[in-house]
Amino acid sequence: MTELRAHVLLQAAYESGEMSPFDLAVACWGTGDDVLEAAKAAADLLASLRLASLRLARYTDERRTRLAPTNAGRYRALHGGFLAFLREEPERASGRDRSPESEALRTAYMALRLKTFWWTFGLSAAGFLIAVVSLVVALCFGDTPRRWR
Repeated sequence: MTELRAHVLLQAAYESGEMSPFDLAVACWGTGDDVLEAAKAAADLLASLRLASLRLARYTDERRTRLAPTNAGRYRALHGGFLAFLREEPERASGRDRSPESEALRTAYMALRLKTFWWTFGLSAAGFLIAVVSLVVALCFGDTPRRWR
């Protein structure tokens, strides 16, 4: 149901340029708290961060009551709306498409990164300690240069 309302909101935002999802919800679906909550959920779906690279709409005011389509939203509104977007690219709408082979490689490379991280961290800490000891030895037991006297 939210997807259908998001479709209607995207089409209306495309036609008017900028619109209030709440006004449209009252005009199309009636009054009531559940209708307004559903309109807010549909507007948030269009402007959500989950679809950041494919965000179809954005809020134009601080109170998040005005919705305007983005360039991707205009394109999708011309080519079938939100429902066509879900039919065409369901894997991109829900996240990255991941094959088992790529997941196995990603896991193996992450394990290698974690192992080398601890080695480099330990070597960096040892180098820092050697530098501190060298500085203390130089300050305590070293000769003072002639020009500093």
